[in-house]
Amino acid sequence: VEGTSLGDSLFFHFSGHGSQQADPSGAERDGLNETICPVDMKRSGMISDDVIWDILVYSLPDGCRLTALMDCCHSGTGMDLSFSFQGQWREEVNPSHAKGDVVLLSGCEDAQCSVDTYDKHKGAGGAMTNAFLNAHKKVQFPTYAQLLSEINSELRRKRYSQRPKLSSSQAFNVHERIFELSEGFQMNSNRQVGRQVTRRFKPKTDFSSSFGGMGGMGGLLLGAALGAAFLD
Repeated sequence: VEGTSLGDSLFFHFSGHGSQQADPSGAERDGLNETICPVDMKRSGMISDDVIWDILVYSLPDGCRLTALMDCCHSGTGMDLSFSFQGQWREEVNPSHAKGDVVLLSGCEDAQCSVDTYDKHKGAGGAMTNAFLNAHKKVQFPTYAQLLSEINSELRRKRYSQRPKLSSSQAFNVHERIFELSEGFQMNSNRQVGRQVTRRFKPKTDFSSSFGGMGGMGGLLLGAALGAAFLD
């Protein structure tokens, strides 16, 4: 996001493997950091939500927006955004506030896995990404509440148990704000900016670090399809 300024609009999409690892800082309630698994993971390691927040979220200036879609396992709080929508916005116990307008649609809750799917016409892909594309085509100019509801309906229709999650760097009215990639900026309303740790949690070590989610080629194919959907 280097070089971004007021009025810029960015889009980040990741479809691939996701995992978790112990959080040494003690800031995570469940004792775990959420991660994504790049192709060079064995050599360079996983990329944690802390790193994603530092690079993509904290660095974004006020008046600049980033819309993100993460379709991978354990992606619920994959960008460490301060607010999670659960019928209403709930602030994290140890929030990581930022100036920019960042909204994340993730494939599942932190403790869940995102399912792979296959379509004979479109090929391999992630269930949540396909549900997002179908929902976006079905409802023109949806509010965030409508979009999230339609994505949930698409997944339930196909009997997937994963539940997509909406999180944000700024709290806003999900029933009024329209989902747009380049319009409707949310200016900063956070009084403090940066990581705020007021309560420490014990890092979790007794967990399975298995990873799941879409394979690399499936992610590339869905990324191309997603881009084409918005260019049409």
